[in-house]
Amino acid sequence: MKKLTYIVCLSLVPFFALSADDEERGGIEEVIVTAERQASSIQDTAISITAFDENLIDDLNLRNQEDLQNYIPATTIQPYDISIRGIGRMFRALGGDPGVGTYVDGAYSVDFGIASTDNGLYDVERIEILRGPQGTLYGRNSIGGAVNFITNKPDREFGAEVRTLVGSYGMSEAYGFINTPVTDHLSVRLIAVNRGRDGTVEDLGSGLDLDSYDDENYTISIRWENDNHTFDIRGNNRSYGRILGSAQGAGLITTSEYGSGVRRNDLMIHGYRPVDPDTPCSSLTDRTVANCATPGYEIFEFNHKGLQRFGQFLVPGVDPALFAGTGVSPNYAYGYDQSILSATMFGDGKSVPSLSGDDLVTSTNGMNDEYFGHSGGLINYVWDVQDNLTLKYIGSYTDYLYTRITDDDRTGNPVYDEQFHAMQENENWQNEIQVFWDINDSWSFVGGLFEYHEEIDQDLDFFNPNGDPRYADAANYGATVDAVAGADASDYTKMLTAVAVYGGTNPTVPAYSAGTANAYSARDVGCGVASLLGLYGVPDFADPALTQVCIISGPWSGENAVLKNGPNPSLGTTFVWQTENKTDAYAVYFQTEYQINETWAITLGGSYSEDEKDAEENLVQYNEAELTSANLLAYNVATGALNADGTPTGTGVIRFKGIPYSRSFYRSMHREFEESNYRVNVDYSPTDNVLWYLSSTTGHRAGGFNLGFFSAFPSYDSEKVTSTELGHKGSYLENTLQINASIYNYVYENIHGQFAAQSFLGGTSTSVIGYPEAETDGLELEVIYMPQPNWLIGGNYSYTDARYSEELVDAFGNIGNIDTNNPNAPGSLYTIKEREVPVMGRRMERIPENKMSLYSNYTQEVSSGTIDYLVGYSWTDSILWDDAGLPLDTSPSFSRLDLKATWKNNEGDLDVMFFINNVTDKIGVRNMSNDDETQGFLRSLTPTLPRMGGISFTKRFGG
Repeated sequence: MKKLTYIVCLSLVPFFALSADDEERGGIEEVIVTAERQASSIQDTAISITAFDENLIDDLNLRNQEDLQNYIPATTIQPYDISIRGIGRMFRALGGDPGVGTYVDGAYSVDFGIASTDNGLYDVERIEILRGPQGTLYGRNSIGGAVNFITNKPDREFGAEVRTLVGSYGMSEAYGFINTPVTDHLSVRLIAVNRGRDGTVEDLGSGLDLDSYDDENYTISIRWENDNHTFDIRGNNRSYGRILGSAQGAGLITTSEYGSGVRRNDLMIHGYRPVDPDTPCSSLTDRTVANCATPGYEIFEFNHKGLQRFGQFLVPGVDPALFAGTGVSPNYAYGYDQSILSATMFGDGKSVPSLSGDDLVTSTNGMNDEYFGHSGGLINYVWDVQDNLTLKYIGSYTDYLYTRITDDDRTGNPVYDEQFHAMQENENWQNEIQVFWDINDSWSFVGGLFEYHEEIDQDLDFFNPNGDPRYADAANYGATVDAVAGADASDYTKMLTAVAVYGGTNPTVPAYSAGTANAYSARDVGCGVASLLGLYGVPDFADPALTQVCIISGPWSGENAVLKNGPNPSLGTTFVWQTENKTDAYAVYFQTEYQINETWAITLGGSYSEDEKDAEENLVQYNEAELTSANLLAYNVATGALNADGTPTGTGVIRFKGIPYSRSFYRSMHREFEESNYRVNVDYSPTDNVLWYLSSTTGHRAGGFNLGFFSAFPSYDSEKVTSTELGHKGSYLENTLQINASIYNYVYENIHGQFAAQSFLGGTSTSVIGYPEAETDGLELEVIYMPQPNWLIGGNYSYTDARYSEELVDAFGNIGNIDTNNPNAPGSLYTIKEREVPVMGRRMERIPENKMSLYSNYTQEVSSGTIDYLVGYSWTDSILWDDAGLPLDTSPSFSRLDLKATWKNNEGDLDVMFFINNVTDKIGVRNMSNDDETQGFLRSLTPTLPRMGGISFTKRFGG
């Protein structure tokens, strides 16, 4: 790749060498950006930037995340996050930070998803996407880049606007603002937005169609200014709801189960057991000969890495689900309508299929719902102390509540159902002081102090809204236990008696609860009985970040979920985790530029930051104490769930692993991180209209905690990137042609990845572990050409070769990842060592190797005004969504074609716009999730939007 980049760069040099001497500025409109925290032309800023001013936002009809993504090189936007050049966020578990910093009017925003959908990108002065680490001028989380949203400010001229839009899928949107001066120094701007649309994903179950939205936002901006002072205040209140088109991890469009295109409704429980095809069992329940083959059950052959294995599906209640490390779940598609399951499964199951709008079909129980209420306030104060010295203060406060319920099992089965509930409260504030000092005509200085505080409380749980007796009711420990312990014995006594009768490990050591433990039992009771901190010399209990570890267990006396932030979920809750994370961050930074002469300049920058993080996790889960096959059968017979021949009685609850119990976990943590970064940049300007730059820049993302899993590795260290970039920015042909290009190399260390890692307590655990190193070589090219004053053509191309460059070796000597989600290598048949997936040389996730976009905007004069014609096209290469690199988890390339025509009257106060987005109705993938053996290796995805069109009317008043 390095050789290819070098050749491409050399091939472009003759093109860049077009004479630019003595050209007059004109032609393409100059775009002013604040990428370096002060205003400058994008062509004079030595950073890879894509910028959209207000006119271009309207010209390209940018109204949502997908619209934005299509025109940004080397970038993907997931529903809640953004990745630039392969750096973003690969997981959203509480305790971590984003990899790309989001800023609104200079203030850090913790959630890209909120900022990037605010007001439907209406009344935005400019959007800037800075690619590459920005750690020396941005106070927080800019290792991959930064996104700046700059809103329109009040001015001293009266103006107002009303815009309406109607379109496909019941789309109905209204926008408007009023800007008015109050006094000679005071102006006010009011913005109101109301947006709605029906769902674009058909639900064959009992619910409304999915992926709708209902968004309402009210904003007030106030500006007071005189000759030396400018004071801006902005506040907003937003309410957003939608019928959510995703499951717990990603979308509801299913593409594979067991590596096939068929969803199984005949299995009560997922999973295999190893068998010898030449050794038959004598009956459905006979397991006296190890690995004998059950009569009447299909035998499957596997050849993973040349290792032959044979397996059969489990006999429910006879074969214990030993691969399930926590609570055992049924197959939620069991008994569901096969015609619906078939209609909602796409592709052959071997790879991710190419989809069209007609394929946006799923089935749910109709509970999908997402809501957030967001309130925020922002202060910007600028004081021009003297001609060469300016001070600036930025302060902000944000408070939001987020809730959602999603159909985790991805069926509309009314009998078996699992829903995922989430509730999060976030409160954060920040203070930042900046100084801008022009020391003399050749030397300038920018510096700042940054302070940030954040508190997040999160409640999550899986529940069955139908009150599945497996979880909602107290466990029946059986007639044999009643006879031994007494029918009136406590649930705790019956559970221990069941362990004594049928075997299994006593789950209540060291602390026990008389009834079902809840999420806070370990913290409130267990810690008073025994602290397990440091008891075992493994990270689960002895990680240096841990300050307390407690566990308590009890019988299963029925669901007993208690949530701190309520409301408490329905009966049938199986797993609850309540987590809290507090962050205090501080940074000091500077950047200074010295103009050596008219041709050469040098920039030096540095930053130092501290992050202090405190967290706790409270968990409770349904579990089963593992039994042998014979004892599991005996237990299920004694409870009345199975007949002696292993067939279901139709009454009672079949337990799939053993004796039911509850277990609560508590861990608290504290860590501090200190990091420093630098930037060195050399500018070469052979003419006024050409800039070459060479930079070396570092960035970091603070470490954190892996909350919500009682992970084997509860904390992780900071990650670091070193970027070397050679860039060119040039204006040619009397400023009718702009060519911006860059080639770069990243060395990216300790990359935060969340995956299954071998646990010191046995099996695997969802953990965040740093990949040692990755190296990225990339090329980016952006071109704007104005062949005539009424015609603008633009486009970009990016090539990103992002690969792991060092092998991952864990504490057990395992090489690479442990693939728990491969249907061709089930964990019940292959050991952890046999499921290793080396990572060295493998592509990184969430970044397409190639990406490009083109647009053409032509203006035709007519007697009543003008008509603008836009054609926009984008193409995105295949994307890997999982660390194992399987075709099942690699989405295919996709393209999108948009058309738009806008009539503007001669007075400039009325616009009428017609548009069709995604003319060819091709569907791409925005996110993917995969499940392990416990859910049949199910794959599902979040799709892009189908074809939709609309018409918009805009009326302006005043200035």
